[in-house]
Amino acid sequence: MSEKKAKPSGWFYGLVLVIPVFGCLIAMALVYQWFPGLPGTFESRINLDNLTQVVVPGSEEITFEKSGAYAVYYEYRSVVDGVVYASSETPPALVCTLTSRTSGDVVGVVPDYVPTNTYSIKDRGRVGVLIRSMTIDEPGTYTFSCRHADGSSLPEIVLAVGPNFVWEFFGIAARTVLTAAAGLAVLLGSGAVAAFVALAIALKRRQSQKAAAGFSSTSPIGDGYGR
Repeated sequence: MSEKKAKPSGWFYGLVLVIPVFGCLIAMALVYQWFPGLPGTFESRINLDNLTQVVVPGSEEITFEKSGAYAVYYEYRSVVDGVVYASSETPPALVCTLTSRTSGDVVGVVPDYVPTNTYSIKDRGRVGVLIRSMTIDEPGTYTFSCRHADGSSLPEIVLAVGPNFVWEFFGIAARTVLTAAAGLAVLLGSGAVAAFVALAIALKRRQSQKAAAGFSSTSPIGDGYGR
């Protein structure tokens, strides 16, 4: 076999360049599919229009369209139907229940007050802090009822029920980390494959060169008489 046939073509090195480029394209596709945009995604998930306001003492029918983590927020600055509510920043002692209208099952409304878990929308005059959390296993309509622990009817305060923004934030953060890790893994993997292919080509070319050199040294060169 001739050296030309045994020796890998230099064009194979072009494949080494294509592999990492292909890896970059896969990483970009992962980012696009799994996480199209952190700012837009986060803003859409903390939309206050997804919260149902309830004037307490009182009750409200709330429809949860999907299962997951939900929360109750105490809005110590709020506006409901044009009425402005202003209360103490420290949430009062409350007794709250959440009951399924379909099955009658009572969902646990667990105290989860952390003063720093707040939101503030100045143009709407709303400031709230997370005070309760709950998990909805079965989507549907529920009756949310809440009253003062001492049974008093005053002061009236505003609660907001809806998605748990804290869990939403951690979910987005986890998805970001997962996407970054997957993209990095693809890039490193494609780089490793490219390096392996480059090394294999280089070794093969070197072996071919040695074989060609050995063939040349053992070839007959004649006896000086033209034979």
